[in-house]
Amino acid sequence: MAFLDGKFGNHNLTKLKISSYTNIERTADPLFFEAQFNPESLSTKFTTKYDKPQGIGESGKVLTYINNPPMEMKLKLVLDNIFDKDKDIKNRVEDFLKNTWVPHSDPHQPRYLKFEWAGINFPCRLGSVDIKYTRFGRTGVPTAAELDIVLLGDDEKNRRILKDNFSSPDLTHLRIVRSGDTLPLLCQDIYGDSCYYPVVALANDLDDFRNLQPGTKLYFPPLT
Repeated sequence: MAFLDGKFGNHNLTKLKISSYTNIERTADPLFFEAQFNPESLSTKFTTKYDKPQGIGESGKVLTYINNPPMEMKLKLVLDNIFDKDKDIKNRVEDFLKNTWVPHSDPHQPRYLKFEWAGINFPCRLGSVDIKYTRFGRTGVPTAAELDIVLLGDDEKNRRILKDNFSSPDLTHLRIVRSGDTLPLLCQDIYGDSCYYPVVALANDLDDFRNLQPGTKLYFPPLT
């Protein structure tokens, strides 16, 4: 997360804006969603993922580091036509979903996002959004809504740092497949990116990586 001016409490703030793009560089086919009201609060969450403790006995058990999942940012946006009776709240919600959640025809996934507000420039993807309509007109048309949004960090620079960290030969991983595991999800957990599943399939001589059998041991080589 980059702070453009280093000031979070600037009084001359522009409206919160979420820009969306069809490419990871965030340059192609931009669409923009501007909030009516800036959020009163914004929270961020940093987590570290570990495998189950290894070793025998309580004193011998240690946590094995897996990765640092993307940073989470949570915020609530309020949509309201109290100042503009002609504003269609349902259409505003649909615009938000089109910009952030609906898969684009190319590259067949939701658009890449950039959150901008209060000096924050945060490349991200939509993690989730809970939509709650809070007021309705006489005909049942929504006139106000609350959007509880979770954004996941998607900084290309951080991806490169993560790959560099996992290039060390002592960071080889061995996993036992559990029910429900898929190779892309395992690669996401270990490398922070699901795109490495063909490399792992090749390293393990998998003929059918789509149907992993529980109990199978898989070798996850260090990235180079």
